[in-house]
Amino acid sequence: MNKSVLIVGGLDRLVNHYKEIARAFKCQFYHHCGDCNGGKKKLYRLVDQADVIFCSININSHTACALIKKRCKKQGKPFFFLKSSGLSYFKKVLEEWLEKQKVNK
Repeated sequence: MNKSVLIVGGLDRLVNHYKEIARAFKCQFYHHCGDCNGGKKKLYRLVDQADVIFCSININSHTACALIKKRCKKQGKPFFFLKSSGLSYFKKVLEEWLEKQKVNK
């Protein structure tokens, strides 16, 4: 499918697992920890590169969530706020989005 996926926030110990899930669906994977204290440029750059953005709301900064929402709306990009940082929930939402992409082609 060759889509690119960005996860912002989530559990650091699960980043490699998120990556494995994305790659299992043939997606390129990006991750940002959600810390915006160093500025928003890196976060914006990753949002600009990704086809879809997932933002974990239980392990993330409110600033990162607000920036993502604003940037994605401005660019017309799909974004999802994940209520859980769990792997199965991420996989489910990603799979559903990818299926919609097939239908809308």
